[in-house]
Amino acid sequence: MNSGPLTPKAAFHPRTAAHRDKGLGKLRLRDAVAMAVGGMIGGGIFSVLGVTVALAGHLAVGSFIIGGAIAMVTAHSFAALSARAGRSGGLFVYLHNAGYPRAGSYISWLLMFGYLIALAVYGFTFGHYAAHAFGLPGAFANGFAVLILLVFLGINLRGVGASALSEDVVVLTKVAVLALISAIGFVHFSPERLAPLDDKGLAGVIVASASIFVAYEGFELLSYDYDDLVRPRRTLPRALYLSVAIVTLVYVTVTVGSQMLVSDSVIVAQKEVAFAAAGQAALGPAGYWIASLGALLAASSAINATLFSTARQMHEIALAKELPAAFARSRAGLPATALVFLAVFGGAFAMLPDITVLLTFGSAVFLAVFGATNLLAARVLPGFWPRLVSGTGFVACLGAVAILGIQLSLHDRATLLLIGVSLASISALRLAFVWHQHRGPRRGAA
Repeated sequence: MNSGPLTPKAAFHPRTAAHRDKGLGKLRLRDAVAMAVGGMIGGGIFSVLGVTVALAGHLAVGSFIIGGAIAMVTAHSFAALSARAGRSGGLFVYLHNAGYPRAGSYISWLLMFGYLIALAVYGFTFGHYAAHAFGLPGAFANGFAVLILLVFLGINLRGVGASALSEDVVVLTKVAVLALISAIGFVHFSPERLAPLDDKGLAGVIVASASIFVAYEGFELLSYDYDDLVRPRRTLPRALYLSVAIVTLVYVTVTVGSQMLVSDSVIVAQKEVAFAAAGQAALGPAGYWIASLGALLAASSAINATLFSTARQMHEIALAKELPAAFARSRAGLPATALVFLAVFGGAFAMLPDITVLLTFGSAVFLAVFGATNLLAARVLPGFWPRLVSGTGFVACLGAVAILGIQLSLHDRATLLLIGVSLASISALRLAFVWHQHRGPRRGAA
């Protein structure tokens, strides 16, 4: 099996590819921030608002602050590891370069699975907002989820995935919709709406922060674009810190604004489409449609970006012989096998009956990956303070995963079993792949 360093290309992110296609050269700070903010918001707040309020109650905003803090510490680790590597890459590259090729290879599998779950979250979000907007029963949500994945599969198979949606316009539209409705909520700010503040207790805040952490996934994509940044050693950390701070502020603002517009009970009851309820309370039917269209646009953009970038990552990793050779196959220069795989399995997971399951699943995967990032940074970075910051991030991620495990074992063993079986299957498939790789040359020699 190939144990050399992986060398994934930088231009996986559709914003990067579109930027290059326009001949605009290197990415500036604002370009990088737009990419990371767009990657994180995606379908995020549109999906997680109801779940967060259900778990944390009036203190839901605290869950986003905790999640933002973990993301900020992890951003420090990504920035430091990228500067240490001096080139585009990602955690599996950093692990290979640090002398941990097996861990790096397994992480590549786990990370691809995490992006598949994120794809399912976006599909679920689109499906439920679409069904709700047209007044159709919940069964149609699954059909819309699968349909939108197939639509963007077709778009990407035609080779236009990178330019089908303008990332800048999408990011601005998402933020504008969120800002408009949240601002109206703040105009009606009343402390009584959040009294008593700790109605669910601090434990609920901590559990919620772990359960919805997948909403912060996306900033790590910048590590694949290191070579495309202007003065990357300066631009990358600034872009990471700024984007995480902006997204945390957006999530905090949207949460409080929504809670001013509608009661927590309404947000929880309509958790799959909670922001649409907030939009209707803010601006009536027009606000309902604005919020719904914002969610549909955000989810569509996220699906397109995730399919485009993840399929190309899988293709490159397969070329490095760290994924099955089938994913290295291409059609007209496009990673067709990877695209079909992601769309099919993303659609399958999008049909799970509850968004909480998907969010918890995705959060567990990315907390594990980000925990590994922080652990590696704590081991290899020079200086006491950088190691301390990354070590704190590792402990926080590990603690969040443990909290999720305890919460699921007490209240949702079916989801815990699904996560366990899925991770065990990934490990078994990885072991089978390694065995086949080692066995192949000897068999051929014989």
